Amino acid sequence: MTNVTVLSIVTVQKLTKQLMRTATRLTLAAVLSFPGVTGAQSITDTLIHIPDVVVNASRTDHFRHDVKTEEFRDSILNQYAGESLVRLLSGQTALNIKAYGVGGGASSISIRGASASQVQVNWNGFPINSVTLGSSDISMIPAAGFDRISLVYGASGALYGSGTFGGAVSLNSELTPERGISGSAYIGAQSLRALNGGFTFKAGSDRLAWKVFAWGTVSENEFTYYDYIRQTEHRQTDGDWHDYGMIHNLAFRLSSASLLEAGLWYQEKEYDIPSRIGSTTYEQQSDSTLKLYLGYRYIGNRWSLKVRAARFDDLQTYWQKPAPDSPVNSIDSRIAALQHHGDINFRYYMPSGLSFDAGLTGSMVTADVSAYGDKKLEKGIALFTGLKYTFDRLTLQSALRKEWFNTFSSGLLPSFGLKWDAIPGQWVLRANYSKKFRKPTFNDLFWIPGGNPDLNPENGCTIEAGSENTFHVSEKSVIETDITPYYTHVNDMIVWRPGGAYWSPKNYQEVRSVGIDLSAGFTMKHEKIKFSSMLKVGLNHSVANEEDGQEKLTMLYSPLFVSSWKNSLTAGIFDLEVTHGFTSARHYSDDRLLDPYNLIDIRAGVNIKAGKGKIGMHLSCNNVTNTTYELIKLYPMPGRYWSAKINYEF
Repeated sequence: MTNVTVLSIVTVQKLTKQLMRTATRLTLAAVLSFPGVTGAQSITDTLIHIPDVVVNASRTDHFRHDVKTEEFRDSILNQYAGESLVRLLSGQTALNIKAYGVGGGASSISIRGASASQVQVNWNGFPINSVTLGSSDISMIPAAGFDRISLVYGASGALYGSGTFGGAVSLNSELTPERGISGSAYIGAQSLRALNGGFTFKAGSDRLAWKVFAWGTVSENEFTYYDYIRQTEHRQTDGDWHDYGMIHNLAFRLSSASLLEAGLWYQEKEYDIPSRIGSTTYEQQSDSTLKLYLGYRYIGNRWSLKVRAARFDDLQTYWQKPAPDSPVNSIDSRIAALQHHGDINFRYYMPSGLSFDAGLTGSMVTADVSAYGDKKLEKGIALFTGLKYTFDRLTLQSALRKEWFNTFSSGLLPSFGLKWDAIPGQWVLRANYSKKFRKPTFNDLFWIPGGNPDLNPENGCTIEAGSENTFHVSEKSVIETDITPYYTHVNDMIVWRPGGAYWSPKNYQEVRSVGIDLSAGFTMKHEKIKFSSMLKVGLNHSVANEEDGQEKLTMLYSPLFVSSWKNSLTAGIFDLEVTHGFTSARHYSDDRLLDPYNLIDIRAGVNIKAGKGKIGMHLSCNNVTNTTYELIKLYPMPGRYWSAKINYEF
């Protein structure tokens, strides 16, 4: 893999000129191959103006308008300062969240009935999913640490590569050099005996900008729950945890056309894993990560070049004792993973409205896990190309990807989609077809005992359509709806099942998943009063079949129905938010269900001007109805609890 740590301006300019000449030849071939698209326009026609936001868009942003996408920016993310991505997605989406307890407990998301390892989580375009498990622990992701968080339902395999049968979550930094200083600070507390605090600081000039977000949390994680196995009230006192970290972003403008950017993400978390219902255990887990990112982009006349590289260094240790004062551990596990990623993407715009992308990515991953016997290495490379054509109100796009690893390849991954502004400002139609795959994880291949080195990657496809409608009830009130039906087919799904003395993974399932994502929102403004109500619903039915027979297998922790209804009211300096969430029953075994549950959260407070800044004071009541529920069997969740936060923005 090419190491893109230092590039001189001269070297980059030579490289861009060579790539531009090559891409121009390829583009001319494409133009001659599609006369119906390009018409009679000549390559020497007058240049058209292309807005910066289009030219600068990443590969995944440029090609994703044919699928359902939700975005969260500062106005939303700042509300969740001191909270993880778990709280953001629980309050703002109708996704299925799986968590081993509250606070520091490992958590993951399921989109459209897919498993946690079928949802890819990215930081600045690079996947940060665990190389051992395949999933991402979203309790380790601070919600307020990024400029934009995007939730891409059914993300294209051609754009993202492995592991997007459910979708993708993108964590993006969007720092650009500009004059000014801004920032914020917060401190909060919870009735679970938790304290948290942090700050954001941003400073910039015409050529240089720097932003840092730092945070820390200390929690005893104490609450009372009903132990239905022991038939008694029990107070959790062994679930304490602490978490701290910082995220730095740097942007340096080399010239009017070129920009260098860098990022650093360092974090540590210590967690005393609480006892499950009906048992007493003594377990601890420690996680640490150091993520580095470096990128360069050059914006030419009708073309752009982006070169990026990243390094992720992750360490997780887990130990279990037979008794709290035992001098030895009954289990002592250490998992170390090191990832290197590189990416280069070239884009060329033609006057006809056609754009052409070509890209190359590479990765090298090593894992040092005691259960593997020795260190394991995976090398991969992928080629990408894409075409996007925009004419009047219609956008057509296609993409193609191919990935090779040292043990297997992905096959061709095409994607085709369209977006049509049927009635400008009122009705938008979308459609997409995408082939997908997911490579086996290191645990699937190498775990001793049970790992299966002969596994095949999962493969399949997703088809979805979408209709976005906007109804202007009056000059100051609007209704917006989105209806997205979809179908996903997965072959060779990897599932761990008991086989003799231990469990082992096999390619013996195919999964058919059908569903619909719905959202409807109403917004009304009148002078200093603003009211909004947003209902989001996810309906999904997934069926798994064994390869050799007709037996239908249960998809565990896959609810049929998930909903989120958020109502917000702002009146002058006061604001109020009430959120209701419902999750239907889920199987935790082939023949047993977890009960459905409703949750209501209330948040209220004030925002007061203070000089050139603003002070916010908010009080929240979580699980207002004191509902007893479980996200994962035997892991208790708290009843009603309170939190308070004070923040200052300048």
